[in-house]
Amino acid sequence: MSRVVADRRGSVARAVAAGAPAGMAGGLLFGLAMVHIGALPTIATLVGSGSSKAGFAVHMAISAAVGAGFGLLVRGQRCGATETLFLGVGYGALWWCIGPLTLLPLALGQPPAWQLQAAQQQFPSLVGHLLYGVGTALAFVVLHGPDDPAGRGRSPTVGALLRGALAGGLAAVLLQWVLGDRSPALVLGPALGVAQAALAPRTQGAGAALVRGQAYGFVAWVVGELTVLPLLGDAGLRWSLEEARASFVSLPGCLLLGALAALMRGCLDGLAPLLSSEHLRAYRGATAGSGVLAAGLRGAIAGLLGGTVISQLMLQDAVPAVAERLTGSGGLLVGFAVNLAIAVAIGVSYGLLFRRLGQDVTCALGWGLSYGFLWWVLGPLTLLPALLGSEPQWTAAAAGGALTALASHLVYGACLGVTFHLLEAPFGVPWLARTRGEALRAQRRLDELLAVTPALSALLVAMLLTVLVVVVQA
Repeated sequence: MSRVVADRRGSVARAVAAGAPAGMAGGLLFGLAMVHIGALPTIATLVGSGSSKAGFAVHMAISAAVGAGFGLLVRGQRCGATETLFLGVGYGALWWCIGPLTLLPLALGQPPAWQLQAAQQQFPSLVGHLLYGVGTALAFVVLHGPDDPAGRGRSPTVGALLRGALAGGLAAVLLQWVLGDRSPALVLGPALGVAQAALAPRTQGAGAALVRGQAYGFVAWVVGELTVLPLLGDAGLRWSLEEARASFVSLPGCLLLGALAALMRGCLDGLAPLLSSEHLRAYRGATAGSGVLAAGLRGAIAGLLGGTVISQLMLQDAVPAVAERLTGSGGLLVGFAVNLAIAVAIGVSYGLLFRRLGQDVTCALGWGLSYGFLWWVLGPLTLLPALLGSEPQWTAAAAGGALTALASHLVYGACLGVTFHLLEAPFGVPWLARTRGEALRAQRRLDELLAVTPALSALLVAMLLTVLVVVVQA
């Protein structure tokens, strides 16, 4: 018993010992940016000073304390490097709400800045906190190492990095060809591919790659489009709300770039060993009900249920209007039929991409919400305008006008993910472990998937918070 207590205390000490300097590393990045935006004197008022040097010292002390908290947060979460990164982004968004919006105004004798207009005035601080979360998470991975029993913390090979760079480059060229000026910078493609290969050497399947890639795309928009690329071009930080709204047009492109790069990387990773004898020996037969056709059917049923729910919520508003624009026929019945057809098609794609990934209801909910957000970008903002013969509607104003569609896609995604899991769960695991090694691999896969849920949820919240602050007009 005493040994268990000592191990726990040692684990806490290691997490704090790595978290505090990791927080200082993230705080250094944020602090250098604060010099550009002139925010350090405001921080210095907490200690009764107006000096930038005092503000920087206070900022670094706070960063170390917050970083120690991050170390305690991720301790025991079984996180790989990618999940640690996503948790760091979500943690940064949380501290934006706690710090600049709540504690700082209270310390200065003012009410909390919880109104939309006040929050939008603090948008540069939001970007800074997201950057702080990225820096803290990456530094924590280096100092502490990922708490990862599934083996994802192993170092990537040179071949994996090259495949990642190739996948990202191909994705960037493809988007550049399709989207033209709306495509994100070409340099982001190889960088995204290498980052994914470095932080997640082992892929989890097409659905997981798609959602993870989307998350990487959001990080690339914050770090690349708003921060690094403008600095390299001597344009300064694009951290003001006006500049972020002007740069919002590149956010959907970054999301699609990350998702496409992840899918291409998965394909490239799967090509090399595909025909090897080792790969064939490792194949595990699927149980009844776990095949592709069964997954597609369950996805169709889940999509039908999700489509029915959002059709009822939007029956008097958007559903008939969308049907009329697509088919030229109006009316509730036509709108209902068109919406259900689209919902079923998306449900089939979900079933094929995410089969055997929803290990519990919470995990399935996370996959579904993330997939729903991706389809908000693909649907109302991209494919629907293209089907109507116009350009993708990726501006902040267009996204602000599609917030109702965003809410409906999130509701649809939640229904889709949970229903698909409930339909798939009775069939149990997709294979029976025949050896101890297979049983260990199955348990590692379960641990890996369960660790993804809180990380993706945290990043999805940060992504939604950023989008709402940018696109909503006060």
